[in-house]
Amino acid sequence: MKKVGKIIALVLSVLMTICTMGALTSCKKEKIDPKTIVIKVRRAGFGTDWLYEMKGKFETAFAKEGYKVIIRTPDNAIKGDTLIKEMALGYDSTKVDLYISTDATPDAVGKEGNYGVLVENLEKDVYDKPAISYDGTEEQRTVRQKISAKTVEYMTDKNGELYGFSWAQTSAGLVVNKTKLQAYGLEYPKTTNEMFDCFDKIYCGYNEVENSVASGTYPITYISGGSGYGMVFLYALMAQYDIDEYNKFWTFMDVDETGASVKLSDEECQELFDDPMLYEMMKVAYRAFDLNISAPGSGSQNVSQAQAKIMSNVNNGAVFMFNGDWMLNEVKLDYRNQLKDIDFINFPVLSAVGTKIFGKNTAYKFDDAKCEELLSYIVGLVDENKSLDEIVASVKEEKGVTIAKEDAKEVARARGVTYARGPEHVAYITKGSPKKEIASLFLRMMSSDDFGETFSRTANGTSPYCSMVNTTSEYDFVRNASKIPANQYFSLVSRFGSLKGYRGEIGGSLLDLFTTEKHIPDYVTSESTASMYTMDGKRNGKTDSVYADAAKKFLEEEKANVVKNWADYLKSAGL
Repeated sequence: MKKVGKIIALVLSVLMTICTMGALTSCKKEKIDPKTIVIKVRRAGFGTDWLYEMKGKFETAFAKEGYKVIIRTPDNAIKGDTLIKEMALGYDSTKVDLYISTDATPDAVGKEGNYGVLVENLEKDVYDKPAISYDGTEEQRTVRQKISAKTVEYMTDKNGELYGFSWAQTSAGLVVNKTKLQAYGLEYPKTTNEMFDCFDKIYCGYNEVENSVASGTYPITYISGGSGYGMVFLYALMAQYDIDEYNKFWTFMDVDETGASVKLSDEECQELFDDPMLYEMMKVAYRAFDLNISAPGSGSQNVSQAQAKIMSNVNNGAVFMFNGDWMLNEVKLDYRNQLKDIDFINFPVLSAVGTKIFGKNTAYKFDDAKCEELLSYIVGLVDENKSLDEIVASVKEEKGVTIAKEDAKEVARARGVTYARGPEHVAYITKGSPKKEIASLFLRMMSSDDFGETFSRTANGTSPYCSMVNTTSEYDFVRNASKIPANQYFSLVSRFGSLKGYRGEIGGSLLDLFTTEKHIPDYVTSESTASMYTMDGKRNGKTDSVYADAAKKFLEEEKANVVKNWADYLKSAGL
C-alpha cells in the first residue's frame, strides 16, 4: 500500500511540475563552469543578504581553486513539499547543487519519502570536517563539534543517514511592546504568574491607564487556524516542568534498543494523561487563551493581523504576543518607526516549577507566594548567565534562603528551555551533484565563527554553530533575542525531524494520536467558557480555579478517548 502511494504521488507530482519545466529547461541550456555551484534559496524570515555576503567571502577564499557561486533568484515558495517535488525532478533537470530552505524533513528527502533518496549524505564531507573561516583556513573544531547533538538528531533520518544541514537557530518566545507596557509601570514577566499579573492589570486598568475596553489596549493577541505560534508556547511549558518527561512523552510508540517498534498497552496510553506536566500546561493554556481578555479578532486572525496589533497604536491593539526572534525581520518594512518599541524575551517559566522545587511537599515547605518569589529571582540570575554557585550564594544573601545546588540547576534548566524552529531551516546537497565537494566546502564555511558574525549582523539571527550576543544592533529586540541561545543553560526543544516506530508509520504528531483536538489554542478559544473576566474590562468574581477545572475536565475526556483514538489510527494506517 505504501509503495503504491509513493508511485501515485510521483506521477501526480510530475504532472504538476510540467508547467514549471520551461523555467528549469533554461538551466539545462545554460553552460555552467564545473567549478561553479548553483544555489537555490528560500528568502524566509532572515532575508538573503547574508548569503550574498557569504558568496563573496567564499569566492575570495577559494580564488586559487577558481570556485564560484551562482545564486538563483530567491523564491519564498521553495519550501516543504514544493522543494521536495522540485528536487524529485533530479539534478539533470534542475542543475541546482545546494538548496537552502525550510520545512523538508530528512525522512521526506530520504528513502522513506515518496521519491526515494533525493540528497547527499553530509556526514563525512561536512560534519566530520573542520569548519572553514573566511580566510580559507580550517577552524580547530569539526562542524559536528560546533553544533548541538540534538540538532544533529533533527538533521538525521530514521535510518541514521545524516542528510540535513541546519543553517539558522531560532527561538520562539514572547514579543512585548515595551512602550505600551511602560505606560502601566510593569516589568517583563519572568514567570507565568507574573505574565498573568500583567494581563490582569492591563485588562482591568492600572497605573492611571483605563481598562482594555476603554483604552483599546489588550494584554495579549495570537494567531488562529492551527498556527504553531501558540502551540510552541505550550510545548515549552511542558519541557520547563520536566524536560526528561517531555522527551519521554514525545518518544512513546517509538522504538526499543533493537530498533523494533514499541506499542504501549491501553493502560500505558491512558497513564500518559496522568503526568502533572500536562495538567500544569493546560491550566496555563486555558488562562493564556482566554478570549475575554484577548485583543478582539485574536481567535480568527492571521499572523500579519496579529503583528499589527503589537506594532501599532490603533484601537484593539495588544502588549504581548507569542512569536519568535524572526518577527522583527517580518515587520521591519511596514513598521520602520516602531521597531524600537518592541522587545523579545524567552517564554516565562511555568510557575508550577517553583512549587515543585520549593513547595509544601518538598524539604523547603514554602507556601506558593514564597515559591514564586524564589523562582522569579533565580530566573533573573539565570538570564544574567550566573553560575550555579553564584546563584546559590545570591539567593542566600538576598533572600535569606539556603538552596541546594541541584535545585538551582533545576530552575536554570527550566529557564534554559527554548522552543527552536531552527531545525526547520535546513539545507541539502542535491543527489548526484557533480560538485558535491565544492558545495560541502560552502556548508563548512557556513559553519564558521566568521559566518556567525555575518548572520547576526545581516539577518538579525543566530547561527547554530556560533551563538553570540549581538551587541551592535540598534534594537533591544535583536540584542535580547541573541542572548537566549548564547546562555550557558540554553536547551533546545523542537518537533521537527524523523518520527520512529509506530509514530513514524502513522506519520502523525502526538496530538494527532492522543487527543480529539489537534490544536489546543484553537480548541480552547472555540469552546471555553472558563474565565475570570467579563467582556467589559472587569473581573467576574471567580478565581483562577476556573482554568484548573477546565484543564482537569479536558484531560479526563482525552484520557477516556485515548484507547479508541489509538485503535482507529492503527487501523487507518493498516497496522
